[in-house]
Amino acid sequence: MERHYRTLHDFVLDPSFCNWVLGREDDDTLYWQAYKTENPDKVEQIEQAKALVLAMVSQDNKTLLPAEKAVVWGEIQHRISTSESSEIETSALVRKINPIWSKALRLAASFVGIIMLSVAIYYMVVKEQGETVQYATIYGQVKRVLLPDGSEVILNANSTLSFKKPWNSESTREVELKGEAFFKVSRQANNQKFKVKLQDNVSIEVLGTQFTATQRSHVSRVVLKEGKVNFSITNDILHGLFTETIKQETLKPGELAAWNGQSGSQAEIEKRTPAHLEVFEAFQHNKLMFADASLMEVARVLEDVYGFEVTFSNNDLMKRRYTGSVPHDKVEVLFIALEKLFDLEIIQAGNQLEIKKALM
Repeated sequence: MERHYRTLHDFVLDPSFCNWVLGREDDDTLYWQAYKTENPDKVEQIEQAKALVLAMVSQDNKTLLPAEKAVVWGEIQHRISTSESSEIETSALVRKINPIWSKALRLAASFVGIIMLSVAIYYMVVKEQGETVQYATIYGQVKRVLLPDGSEVILNANSTLSFKKPWNSESTREVELKGEAFFKVSRQANNQKFKVKLQDNVSIEVLGTQFTATQRSHVSRVVLKEGKVNFSITNDILHGLFTETIKQETLKPGELAAWNGQSGSQAEIEKRTPAHLEVFEAFQHNKLMFADASLMEVARVLEDVYGFEVTFSNNDLMKRRYTGSVPHDKVEVLFIALEKLFDLEIIQAGNQLEIKKALM
């Protein structure tokens, strides 16, 4: 599909253009290199738009509040309008001036507008960063955390929860999770939203509810116990100044949503109703629980939660199915259960686990 760009507005709001400027997508790089070659009359405008994008993202990742985004974009539109009006006036003027100076005057008018815009954005966007609060657990540890709004979080092992403070009563309460945690979110009188960021482009948004969120190397997931949540895959443009929702699922109690790890148009969210919800929140009750899980899935939990590196002597062993529970803080009980149930031998050397068929 052919794209049409007439103003700075068209370039700056295009996700493909922003990705190219920020060096995110190879396909976008190829497209824009070709576009510049085929449209030499747009090169000057492209350079201005690039300067604008880079001015906006010159600081660390910063997500603006909706009201701040509106102010910034209002300023952008005003500056663009002013810049375009200046270009018209300049064009009328340069016709009366020696042609040698015409290009220099046009460039000066354009870049004065860009510099003024960059300064305005700098003072609007670059605010003093709040203090980052972080809670973390080591392998095998579970920790209970109370957030500033009264919400309760139970962190599973090998997990980190962080947020900026202070929180106020108007903006979205936002935390970032790496690992796994059970959330019991307090509902506020003004229905203030609560957001859990799993990855840069994966988030959970709620009002007041209970759920288990997981962000491991192999899965981004939420399992809803009570209330209502939105599980979203997004594409942030200009570090959160604009956000494009690629996929979204709204969950009811008892439902699970997980991301397949792909991005762009290939992103898919798996949504289903698991038979055993208690498996996903067992860690908060000091339990390690499995329901018809393959030994490969068991091994993955051992790696994520306890830091083991698991190997199987026979790939067929990975397909065995296990149902049962053991104390979360006594993982050795699980080893004994697996050995007896499947006639296995589990050999531990430091953090290395080898699972093999027991010798007769």
